[in-house]
Amino acid sequence: MRKKRNVLSVLGLSAATVTLAATGAGATAHAETGTRVQATCHVSGAFCATSDSGGSLVLYCGMSRGIPWSGGGTWNNRLPGNGVVRMFDANGDRIYTTPANYGPVRGNWTPVYSIRADC
Repeated sequence: MRKKRNVLSVLGLSAATVTLAATGAGATAHAETGTRVQATCHVSGAFCATSDSGGSLVLYCGMSRGIPWSGGGTWNNRLPGNGVVRMFDANGDRIYTTPANYGPVRGNWTPVYSIRADC
């Protein structure tokens, strides 16, 4: 099942919103890390996301993408220069920020509607 979303809402975020720290509202990802997580995508210098349903995507610095799936999956942040990936909900509110050099991590993509790689 595909989610309907307004990806343009991410572009309308104010600078104040972007500077706020994620509170962890959608940050269920850190519950399972390390060798127990089977990340199917390993891309040096990028952020890789996968879905349990078989989808995957790769982001490089400065890229944004909508998340086309719901449910479980993994991500692995290997962006250069201590880059982070910010995850946004349907309202364009940031719900999680991946730390630099973090993962692979198992989490829930359901609350995430779009992501942006900041390096």
